[in-house]
Amino acid sequence: MECVEEECNCGSGCQNQRFQRKQYASVSVIETEKKGFGLRTDSDLNPHDFIYEYVGEVINENQFRRRMIQYDEEGIKHFYFMSLSKGEFVDATRKGNLGRFCNHSCKPNCYVDKWIVGDKLRMGIFAGRRIKAGEELVFNYNVDRYGADPQPCYCGELNCTGYIGGKTQTERATKLSPQTIEALGIDDGDGWDAAVPRRPKKKKQAEDDEEYVNNVEPKALDEKGVTTVMATLVQCKEKWIFVKLLGRIQRCDDERVLNRVVKMHGYQILNPALTTWKEDYNVVLQILDILNKFPRITRNKITDSKIDETVKTLTTCGDEKVQTTATALLKEWSTLEVGYRIPRKKRDENSTSTPDRLDHFQRRESNRDEEKERRKSRSPEPPKGPAAPTGPRNNIPQRNPGYRPAFRPPRPFQHPLPSGWFIAYANGKTYYYNGNGQTTWVRPTMPAYQPPQPKPMSSDQRLQEIIDSITKNTTPKEKAAAAVPQQPANSEAKKEKKKEGHEKWRSLSEEKKKKLYENTVRRRGKSPRDQREKKKKGKN
Repeated sequence: MECVEEECNCGSGCQNQRFQRKQYASVSVIETEKKGFGLRTDSDLNPHDFIYEYVGEVINENQFRRRMIQYDEEGIKHFYFMSLSKGEFVDATRKGNLGRFCNHSCKPNCYVDKWIVGDKLRMGIFAGRRIKAGEELVFNYNVDRYGADPQPCYCGELNCTGYIGGKTQTERATKLSPQTIEALGIDDGDGWDAAVPRRPKKKKQAEDDEEYVNNVEPKALDEKGVTTVMATLVQCKEKWIFVKLLGRIQRCDDERVLNRVVKMHGYQILNPALTTWKEDYNVVLQILDILNKFPRITRNKITDSKIDETVKTLTTCGDEKVQTTATALLKEWSTLEVGYRIPRKKRDENSTSTPDRLDHFQRRESNRDEEKERRKSRSPEPPKGPAAPTGPRNNIPQRNPGYRPAFRPPRPFQHPLPSGWFIAYANGKTYYYNGNGQTTWVRPTMPAYQPPQPKPMSSDQRLQEIIDSITKNTTPKEKAAAAVPQQPANSEAKKEKKKEGHEKWRSLSEEKKKKLYENTVRRRGKSPRDQREKKKKGKN
């Protein structure tokens, strides 16, 4: 099951959208000796690598029958029908892609798997083992792809049956896909005898798969097998296989495994199954028993899947045992509390901006912001430099910005920065800058380039510079006015005042002049009379 962009918070970092993004392997079409065209890989492949999607027209069973006859009458020797689901087929005869050139082999190195993408079922070709570059890509047509009549097989393997499809090969191999065999807990298709039988028995040629599976004791379900079981339940259309898979879950009492089943969309997968098999009360009771075994902490998953509404309809189905079990289950669910969840941010369909991928880290980021505020109050703010440099810090792929390691080892001791370099911070990251405006993520090891400083000017040079600036910025009239020394504005008033004082002094009488003179001298020191009296006293 692939993630859908509307429901996935990983954004462009999601690694579960291979079909939607067409992340095909590098392949090329080749011409073989007997099998016509084939498909070859141009690079090494690991097990379960996605190679190509099998694309074609989706038709129903009636169209499938008519086209087989039509293509036979037209002389088309090669058929490209693949079974998609019960009553649906993919016809890649006239409309398809490079996946149609993948040939058949009785010992294949690839397999075909069904994936749910949104609300559609899609077919993909995957690597079954490690495949080296230049090797031809082949898978088994017996279950997934077949023609109207048996065709000779030219795969050249030791276990070759001689024909592709038809009665001969169908009798010699199981019709179940490898994924279904693994989900049923009876090993792979080549290991039927390696399963744990109730009594020693080998699969007969004409024996039905259901009859054989009923006589084999499946393995106990573990955590690793839950993913395969839940994926097969989604795709399963045959009732007997569905019941067998439910039986594996029902017999499991390990709480860790049941938790894994709930996590792998257990409620969402079992909800449509109750509607599909509602007329078979044995299957309904089997599903209700599994729901009763699920660990219950909150009511969130039950409400989201709307399985409680489906179980509510079973309380009036008419079967007494089903009604009693459904009523008891609903009563237990009603006692559960709804756990608090951070609401998902709604996206604007018309907006072209990148959605916030850190929405599910909201609570953790708020705690970090509070911690940063506390640190700022205790320590001074680091110096702010120019804008941080753009681009990656190094060639190593950058981590998800929402990722924060639980433990960060202490940083080793670093020597002081070279002269001319300074440290700054941007969004929790450290960068370095110098006085020339240069910034870098890498810690510098050499001093920053500093332009030569101009020599200091002497006092004569400064004076000459001031004179030049004045002479250059003045007009000829201003220069002439500056050459003439200007006297203070109040000089004439002072002269007049001094002249008036002389005239007034001359007009006074002699006694008045003497009196003024004595008062002036007394203020500055002793009068002449006092000095004469002091001399007389000294002589006596």
